[in-house]
Amino acid sequence: MLGELSTSEIESVLAQNVVGRLGVHAAGRVYIVPVTYVYEQGTVYGHTTEGMKIDLLRKNPDCCFEVDEIKTIANWQSVIAWGQFEELQGVEASKVMEKISSKLMPLVPSETSYASRMGPTSSGRISTQLGNSIVYRILLTEKTGRYER
Repeated sequence: MLGELSTSEIESVLAQNVVGRLGVHAAGRVYIVPVTYVYEQGTVYGHTTEGMKIDLLRKNPDCCFEVDEIKTIANWQSVIAWGQFEELQGVEASKVMEKISSKLMPLVPSETSYASRMGPTSSGRISTQLGNSIVYRILLTEKTGRYER
């Protein structure tokens, strides 16, 4: 059965997950990229480094955010939301990084659990991102959700 998620179900999907997709558009380009995030009270918080995503968001802060929970091809939930990107700095950015770290770091594999093909490059990227992050929030202005069960 297909249907629409209730407001509380939308909030639950956003709050319980840590990986979503961020859609941005500027300078005639559309870019969709997976991001890790923390969700609280209508706001998506994240961190990244300089790159195409940030370049496009600085040119056009209007963006789209999407999260899926897929158990099977016929049992899923999906939330799409629209909002405004804002960079954070100073104390506010530090507080957000604490939230991100406390939610995401327990999910980061230990050095001994990495597959050998991932090696030091992947673990180095994680530490680099945490040290040189651009911290941001997306203030969501509209949300919708669908499901199949």
